[in-house]
Amino acid sequence: MPLSHDEPFPLEAVRDLLGVVRAIYAAAKQSGASRAELVKIAKVGKDLSDALDLAVSTRDGTMGRRAAWERAELATRRVGDLVDALTPAEPLVLAARGRVTGVRAVGRKRRDER
Repeated sequence: MPLSHDEPFPLEAVRDLLGVVRAIYAAAKQSGASRAELVKIAKVGKDLSDALDLAVSTRDGTMGRRAAWERAELATRRVGDLVDALTPAEPLVLAARGRVTGVRAVGRKRRDER
């Protein structure tokens, strides 16, 4: 059952999801994704970021807070369109790690490929 818009806005969860979207973007860029694909990912990230900004600047029970919830929910549904059950997590983790360490992600060979 979805949360009610009367509940406190899930700031930490939306921040976490924004981090996942940023990792998806970094991995897609490193793998040579098209400009259109990168724009699609960036739009989802911007919508999550905008939802966070709106939630922080408004109070519970206001129209602004409801708009923040709605924007976050829509963006969350669109995150599901960026990956599927066959999308490996390793490139996402390596891309995120590379953004932290400044080292470009290089895929590791699997045990059976060595």
